[in-house]
Amino acid sequence: MQRLARVPLQQENQAAVALLSHYDELMQIIVRYLPPSTATLFARPEVQSDGKIIEWYSELEGQAYLFHANQVEKQQRDSVLTRITQRLTAIEQLNADLLKKGLISPTQSERLRLLVEGASHDTKQIYVINNEPVITGWGMGQKVMPPASPPVAPINPASRTRWLWPFLFLLLLLGLLLWWWLNTKQPAKTPEAVNSPPVLTQPKVPEPVEVVKPNEPKVEETKPLEVVPPPKPEPVAPEKVDDPPKVTEKTPAPPEKVCSISTKPGENPQMVIVFDNSRSMLYSLLESKQTLADFEYRWVRYLTSAEETAHIRRSPNRLEVAKQSSASIINSIAKTVDIGLVELKGCPTANNHGYYSPAKRKQLRAKINAMQPAPDSDENSGGTPLYSGLKQAAAMVDGKKRDGFILLISDGEDSCETGDVCALAQQIAKRQPRLKINVVDIGGAKAANCVAKATKGKVFTANSQKQLVNMINQAVKPITEVEVCK
Repeated sequence: MQRLARVPLQQENQAAVALLSHYDELMQIIVRYLPPSTATLFARPEVQSDGKIIEWYSELEGQAYLFHANQVEKQQRDSVLTRITQRLTAIEQLNADLLKKGLISPTQSERLRLLVEGASHDTKQIYVINNEPVITGWGMGQKVMPPASPPVAPINPASRTRWLWPFLFLLLLLGLLLWWWLNTKQPAKTPEAVNSPPVLTQPKVPEPVEVVKPNEPKVEETKPLEVVPPPKPEPVAPEKVDDPPKVTEKTPAPPEKVCSISTKPGENPQMVIVFDNSRSMLYSLLESKQTLADFEYRWVRYLTSAEETAHIRRSPNRLEVAKQSSASIINSIAKTVDIGLVELKGCPTANNHGYYSPAKRKQLRAKINAMQPAPDSDENSGGTPLYSGLKQAAAMVDGKKRDGFILLISDGEDSCETGDVCALAQQIAKRQPRLKINVVDIGGAKAANCVAKATKGKVFTANSQKQLVNMINQAVKPITEVEVCK
């Protein structure tokens, strides 16, 4: 957190201190429904103990500079101002929706309104940190009103009638001209009718009618009838003589194949399951990466509610599906293979539960099914000791004279900061060349991909319930039972 400004608190600003004291409450409402960038728009106010100084802080990291709209390029200015407008509009819409649904009280709604209004006060200053705007001085002054338009001067009544006099004089002149024209005009003489003698029309002589001669019909010459010879009789085919039926000898049925169960690869390989039981495994498989990232951002700052936490962990979550899939694949592992179990539950070290013989597969499934992450109240637990778990699992198998196989099911990177997981995987590959590690990457974190690459294993990424089940089944194929028939 960095300090952006430090200003004296005037006497007239004492009324605004009440709004500033509800900063955490307002930010908690905003980040519950809107992206974190909307909350970081407002700098955090800190009133000093003497009540005379107020300091403004931001959680954003990076170089901060004071934004002057008239001293930056138009593109940058428009970008910053557009972001501010969009985020303030989002808060206004959220305020109206929450109040309508009864999710906030009228008092909280009024505080949100004052928060948005305070972003336009004359005391505000805009800082920019990594292209993100941060407003200080909000709520401390008065709302900036747009400049009033200049008054319109009234029209003098005398000037309204002054221009009518020339118009009236012109109408009078036109009336006199019309009267003179109507009294001096003579009636026009009509020409006398001339009687012309009638014209006699001679009757037309009818034209002679053209007589069309009828065409004489053409008489076609008759051709003599052709004589058709009678059809030739078809030759009679000789009757077929059926051959005597052949007697077929019955061939003996092939011997039945003898099938047996074999194990791949090699004989009696060793296997260890490294199971992630950290708190992040409680995340629902229905949530996107961005939603989970926003939740974790608020979680570490104690800004999440119990309702939001329960929603983000709803079924189907990662832990439930991983348990079910692990229980189903345990039955398909060859009956000659012992299975070890290492649990990643919290820092600093993983829990090694030892080996389970084929006769104890039921106890192994029950152990995995009973796993639960550390409670939220335990702040010192809940991490992912990936380095410790991988180191312990590698120590449980030979990997030199016998084939070894490790199935790593995890959704994140090592959060205990105990060592470099990728460097450890390279050491394991050199020391145990017959050890292969397959990784089931839940959520696409890619944190342990280097482990599979170093040991010539495979990575199976799963982002949904169906993918997670399929990927776990594919990851254990190297040591499942195969029926061989001879």
